[in-house]
Amino acid sequence: MKKIKQLYRLLRILFLVNLVLFFLAPVHGQDKSFILANNEVKGEIASYGIIYLTDPADPYHADIIRDRPWGVSRLIYRTGDSGWIDFHHDSTRIIKGDKTEVTILASNNDSLSMKQVYRLHKDAVDLDIIISTGLDQPVTIGDLALGLPWRRPSGEEPEYIFEECFTKHHFISGHGSFLYFTRPSGEGPFVMVLPKKGTKLEYFDNRNRQYNAYIFSELSGNEVVSGTWRQEHTGIELLPGNRSVSYGFRFRWADSWDDMRDILYEEGLFDIRVVPGMTIPSDLKAQFSLHTKNDIQSITAEFPDETEIRFIGEKQPDHFVYEVKFNKLGENMLTINYGEGAKTYLEFFSTEPVETMLRKRASFLVNSQQHRDTSKWYDGLFSVYDMKNSVLRGPDNTDGFDGWWGYVLACDDPALCKAPFLAAKNVYYPDDEELKAVEYYLENFVWNGLQRTDKDDPYPYGIYGVPNWKEARDWKPREPDTTGKEILHVWRSYDYPHIVMLYYHMYQIAKMYPEKVDYLDAGGYLERAYQTARAYFRYPYDILPYYDTYKWGCYNELVIEKLINDLMEEGRNKDAEWLRTEYEKKVKYAIYDDKYPFRSEYAIDRTAFESSYAFARYGSLHEMEPDTNSWYDRNKKIWRSHPVVRRSDARDFMDRQHYAGLAVRGWLESKYFLLGSDFTSSSDNHCLSYMSMMGGRSILDYGVHFADEPHDWLQLGYASYLSSWSLMNTGTEESDYGYWAPGKENDGAVGWAFMESKHGRAWIRKQVDRGAWFYDGEIDLGLGATTRTARTVLTYDPLFGWISYGGILERDSEGFSIIPKDGVRNRFALVTDDLRAQVELNRDGFRKDDIITVNKELSSISFIIENRYGKPHNTRIYVENYQGLIPKLNVGGREISMQKVIDGNWMADIKVSVDNTVVSLGFKK
Repeated sequence: MKKIKQLYRLLRILFLVNLVLFFLAPVHGQDKSFILANNEVKGEIASYGIIYLTDPADPYHADIIRDRPWGVSRLIYRTGDSGWIDFHHDSTRIIKGDKTEVTILASNNDSLSMKQVYRLHKDAVDLDIIISTGLDQPVTIGDLALGLPWRRPSGEEPEYIFEECFTKHHFISGHGSFLYFTRPSGEGPFVMVLPKKGTKLEYFDNRNRQYNAYIFSELSGNEVVSGTWRQEHTGIELLPGNRSVSYGFRFRWADSWDDMRDILYEEGLFDIRVVPGMTIPSDLKAQFSLHTKNDIQSITAEFPDETEIRFIGEKQPDHFVYEVKFNKLGENMLTINYGEGAKTYLEFFSTEPVETMLRKRASFLVNSQQHRDTSKWYDGLFSVYDMKNSVLRGPDNTDGFDGWWGYVLACDDPALCKAPFLAAKNVYYPDDEELKAVEYYLENFVWNGLQRTDKDDPYPYGIYGVPNWKEARDWKPREPDTTGKEILHVWRSYDYPHIVMLYYHMYQIAKMYPEKVDYLDAGGYLERAYQTARAYFRYPYDILPYYDTYKWGCYNELVIEKLINDLMEEGRNKDAEWLRTEYEKKVKYAIYDDKYPFRSEYAIDRTAFESSYAFARYGSLHEMEPDTNSWYDRNKKIWRSHPVVRRSDARDFMDRQHYAGLAVRGWLESKYFLLGSDFTSSSDNHCLSYMSMMGGRSILDYGVHFADEPHDWLQLGYASYLSSWSLMNTGTEESDYGYWAPGKENDGAVGWAFMESKHGRAWIRKQVDRGAWFYDGEIDLGLGATTRTARTVLTYDPLFGWISYGGILERDSEGFSIIPKDGVRNRFALVTDDLRAQVELNRDGFRKDDIITVNKELSSISFIIENRYGKPHNTRIYVENYQGLIPKLNVGGREISMQKVIDGNWMADIKVSVDNTVVSLGFKK
């Protein structure tokens, strides 16, 4: 017995020793590693791959790799007709290692072996993958994937998030594929993953909780039985005998966005540019440039009988420019055939004309998405539509949106964005039935329901939050705040700008078309807009300071700038000044008080970039006063002061926020759901949402007016504007009224966002196939920005020459003729080296299918105004030019003086007749 006890104690000691050794042992048994480093790149290689990768010149020493190594993550094969075998890395070991090269070998029961060879080059680390077999029967590789788990933004520490973490961008497109990772600050260096010649990527997934890019995906791709994929899932067969295949990648750092484009060209891939975007309305054509060393043999269309492709020429050395016109609605793929059987794919989406979609969306909201039942507390609600099942959801038909998730159906961004979209559209295209629906919503759902009235105390004009106003009103208040008031559920700051926007546009409509409104007159709507904006700045921060109203960007809040101007014009100077003071607190905070003011609800959030640009623009154009103790920061417990305030500081911030915004937007990746698309850390399960257009408006406006080199940002800004229209389910009888959910009953429905994965779980807890999500939700936020984004732009692009974004361009000896097709037809911009100017109408539009003319000297713009009211009235014309030029306006042969509003901004009210109102505009120094 004594010996047994001694043996037992010995076994316990051995167990504890082994347990300690287990926890002290390196991950994956990585008992040694080697450093590959020079002045351009530094990598550390262990037995399972590359475990550290950084740019030695990076002051933050940001390491892209997190948790697990980069290297082959999945190799599935079979011999003969046997079942699939998972190639385990148990025998992985380093067989060679020095300062320039590391070789890792793994074998599996003598049937297959794999070498991963890492080599140091002057500006990169290369990975070559060699798979060999000596069997006397064929070996089929079904899956071969490169695992790339990266350091995603996480935590709450701004410098770590924005300087040491990365967002992932990818272009999975055959032999022209690539990936790149950007820091959320938008500043370099950026890391690129570049397939070598002969290596393609065809698929991706997030199996085993890491990102995997597939060279072959025959097994994994076909295992996902739901959903579609635009590339073939392939494998490869190794014939009997001593056979091997090899594939390779290069890991390379880039200093800037332009540097990344140059590297794509240098490495034998494609630097692709497309105008006006990859979502192309059927009344427009697209051009694209392929900057490459490759010998392009042909470009073939997925639907050759319904696609027109024309080679325009080699505009610059190795820049091959093509024009394409799609006659089939929906997804359209072009295949670039080059080299020795190499292929790269361009994925476009063809839509109906933007104006058609804008009108269809408004009509669909009114006719298919409004609840009308006086017995229900939610009478008048515009709720979300399920286009997969052709069902309007609501509080009594939830599809699982219960409890807290009920907000999707009746409040917050998914539901509150719909009426503002309708109101914005009706400023330019008034429709009696649509306006009746909006006023019904205001009278029956908003006032004294969603929104507290002017008689309620406390918190008059407060907006109730999640999950809906009914439950929020029935909710027992928490303990009183420091003033003794009960804490009501009216503290969600994001809700307020939606309702401000709604009331403000209804004020515009009531003023322009007074007989088309019944619920309130213009003064009543203006008062509601002002009081709701006032509540926005007062209640959330007072009740729940977590909602950092002065620090976080909230969608639609830029409308407050116009509200301030109209309050002034209506003689409400005191109210305007109060609102201006509060708004400028946000502007100054963004410019001066935070190096990374790009958060919203989350520590990194694409939502911020509509507001950040609006703040930069405002600060660049307005003289703001210095201040002392302007507001008390309750979270940091400090007073905010700004002893020096300069417009030049705002202009510097404009550039900085612009580049940060690129980190959460597709730019080099040329697919319709990626180019111009928004995402957060990755586009895999959620991209192409409301910020595609809202943030795209920022980029487009920046390109038109402020960027030193505008053409990149005109390209990206316009692609962003068009991108999310691909989520619309519209069509003709020939196309069965929609691509995503065919059937006339769904003609006008729209998706919330885009699922890029073949199949995945969206964050709204729904399983979604690749394509548009089948709920609309927040997308009407983006579509609601149409009327402030849409414009037709004439410019000379260094690569494409004279082009018109959002228009059909003809050029002759007299100058230029442009037919606007941007969807609203109320803005026209001219962007050249010598002149940047924009003309805007506050109502009506340029006459449909008629030309805007620009003379060959680029000194005169002429157009005819389309009267959309049907009665004589006044329309206001705005002109922007920041080059010190003075506009000269002529209407019907009579010169009209223009009033200078602020530097570079002019306006005039003109009389618009029922018939033709001819306008010409020139400029003088």
